[in-house]
Amino acid sequence: MKKVQTEKTALVLSGGGSRGAYEAGACQALSELGIDIDIITGTSVGAINAAMVTQGELELATRLWKEMETHMVFDVPEGSQPFDYAREIVFNQGAGTSGLKALMDKYIDESKIRSSEIDMGITAVSLPDFKPHFLFMEDIPEGKVIDYIMASASAFPAIHSYPIDGVDFIDGGYADAIPVDMAVKRGATRVIAVNLRGYGKTNQEAIKNAPDMTWIESPWDLGFQFVFDLDNTRLLLRLGYLDTMKAFGVLDGGYYTFVRCTFDKNTMKMADACAKVFDLDPCIIYTRDVFMEKLRKRLAESQSDAEEALKRYKTASFKPRDLAALRADINQLRTDVKNVISDNILAFIVAYSLKEKGDRSFFQSRTVQKLIPEPVLAAKFLVKYNLI
Repeated sequence: MKKVQTEKTALVLSGGGSRGAYEAGACQALSELGIDIDIITGTSVGAINAAMVTQGELELATRLWKEMETHMVFDVPEGSQPFDYAREIVFNQGAGTSGLKALMDKYIDESKIRSSEIDMGITAVSLPDFKPHFLFMEDIPEGKVIDYIMASASAFPAIHSYPIDGVDFIDGGYADAIPVDMAVKRGATRVIAVNLRGYGKTNQEAIKNAPDMTWIESPWDLGFQFVFDLDNTRLLLRLGYLDTMKAFGVLDGGYYTFVRCTFDKNTMKMADACAKVFDLDPCIIYTRDVFMEKLRKRLAESQSDAEEALKRYKTASFKPRDLAALRADINQLRTDVKNVISDNILAFIVAYSLKEKGDRSFFQSRTVQKLIPEPVLAAKFLVKYNLI
């Protein structure tokens, strides 16, 4: 029996293939935060993760993700590259997923899902009518839960459709890639949604009007969703965990993660941009001391870039007329400056200008700051803390 209650928290997990490791990290954080889930809806890889959460085995989910490689999910040879996978799509009308089915048989327990207090729903689409199916456990025949999860994760045409009792099914993303509406109609009064930016349709109106919404989405590129790489998986597990902690106010930051109140809001934006420009480790939770230590080390390693930046700054001409030209042709400046000069060299150039000219610097222009926001913010941090 499912719990009968007025207030219900729903977890909504989007599709996104190999990016699903990020959802597993997010689920681990939710568990540590003591957030109880009453309803969970998932599409594609989100359906797989939903099953693991519903059966109460987050550690097993992490183990599953740390095991999965491309050749274990799709019917392609070990060591296959994206080109090999593309060839499967062209010549075989998509890749087979017998490996994924074997993993689902190993890790998913239908009896635990059906007896769980969490109310689980998944999406799929039938062919040839392209009819969307929004399925909770009472809608799925006994013994067919894994089959419908496989159907939900069949990203046609990249992956073969999945047959169930004579009907072909394809990825639930064709119905709703982020099934918020499904959870709300089931009675959710609070929604936590994890978006992997996978392929598929989204119900923007349902997302906009969802009650008490917490939206979790990485600012980073999470990688090609049809390549399962163990190194990337470990990164995504960590990013999903950290971003969830930030979404609930336990930690601060944007791309990077800081202990709460390490910096004020404006300085935090500068520090975040500085970390990104100088390529710090996004998996660390930074205190002020640790951040400054890591940044100083990276700046020392970038000494040749700093010297190159100083040389460019001394020979460059940043005058008001340049700003007018910028307004006339922003794309040209983007080509001439941003795409030719690396962001860290550009940050040094901006920092030298800010340090010498202050408010009179060309780079204090709002137009310039909109064009190259991260190098400008990084430069402001360097100047603020006298790091150049």
